Amino acid sequence: MSRRPANLRIALAWAVVILVGLFVLVPLAIMVLMSFSTSEFIRFPPPGYSLRWFSNFFARADWTEAALRSIRIGAIVTAAAVGLGVPAALALAAMSRRAANALAAALTLPILMPPVVVALAMYMSFTRYGIAGSELAIVLGHLCLALPFVVLTTLAALRGLDPDLVRAARASGAGRIRVLRTVTLPLAAPGIFSGAVLAFLTSFDELLIALFVGSSTTRTLPRRMWEGIRSEFDPTVAAASTVLVAGTLVLGILVLVLRHARASRTA
Repeated sequence: MSRRPANLRIALAWAVVILVGLFVLVPLAIMVLMSFSTSEFIRFPPPGYSLRWFSNFFARADWTEAALRSIRIGAIVTAAAVGLGVPAALALAAMSRRAANALAAALTLPILMPPVVVALAMYMSFTRYGIAGSELAIVLGHLCLALPFVVLTTLAALRGLDPDLVRAARASGAGRIRVLRTVTLPLAAPGIFSGAVLAFLTSFDELLIALFVGSSTTRTLPRRMWEGIRSEFDPTVAAASTVLVAGTLVLGILVLVLRHARASRTA
């Protein structure tokens, strides 16, 4: 009698997982199918399939320039987030747990607040200093959202390190800088890389800040997609979305592989 309730719970759990998976994946699947459509407009199901809209995406300067600008801004934001976030995480790791948690919670406020509030605040601030509409404004806005991811993932990696390794290195005569360079940072590298990937994806996928503080001459790929939906509404937008999803999946898989490698190394 006890096996039936257990089997029922397992079946219900699988049913919930499948329903949630369908709810998340079906819209993406529809979008991918529409990116291969032969229709002049976005419609489902597609009347036929071709690579026409991918060719259009890579052939048109407005799309490729927006994509390259998003990649460039994402790379700058990632470098800045790592350069600022790793030292911040090291400082937090050296503090008491209560103080570090309080400061880490304060750092997460930009990603916990409604995005439109953050974007509006940045627009008002950047307009005051005369940089609204420039790439610098977009970089600073994206950095505000990306930096917490680097700090949090690096801090988690640092807290997961075996303190005996650091003590052994110090006992062997290594100084603080050498211990940091040869022990701490290499062991925390998977967490740092995970934060860097999240920072890049946060910048690359962000729309509201690009709308508020960007301009028509500094449009990013998400902003170009938003404009395409409003004005053109052809499947080029779906092709751009498919490219975006594919890139995100590749980076996400890299993060999972690194986490698995870190877990294996720790074990």
